Amino acid sequence: MEVIGMSSRKRNMNKYYIVANYMAEDSNDDKSFIPDDNDGKHMVYRVEVWSDSLINAINRGMEIITHARAETMADYINSNPMYMEQDTFTRQDIEDIYEQAVEIGLFQNWLAMQPTSIQANRADDEDKLIDMTVDNVMHHASHIGDDAEDFLKEQDNDNA
Repeated sequence: MEVIGMSSRKRNMNKYYIVANYMAEDSNDDKSFIPDDNDGKHMVYRVEVWSDSLINAINRGMEIITHARAETMADYINSNPMYMEQDTFTRQDIEDIYEQAVEIGLFQNWLAMQPTSIQANRADDEDKLIDMTVDNVMHHASHIGDDAEDFLKEQDNDNA
């Protein structure tokens, strides 16, 4: 029997930031379970990940975010509005809360929520990306008047 020794090359690791935004009223229409302590509008997770590539960083970041969301979900008993004033729970209370959560699909819906957006970048590029975004927004803002004027001219031409 011949044994062939093989190895992979060492990959350089870089720090990445992964940001996942869950906005309550997005087009996914799957976020009815966003906790009220977030204004009922959105949740944002920002994760620092060491990875050898952007795509691997996104995958690892989303895995970490899923774990964090699972930990949040584990507190379903304390977040039940019917029991907010209770400090202690009977076994029957806990069973009732669990059955209610299963019945309304709390666990499945919470874990199946799709992010509204995912942003990912190498940490070394973050300042440059922020500057680029600000420049882009300012460029578009400076043309709003021209765009509105063009739109109104088109409306006048359509109505003539």
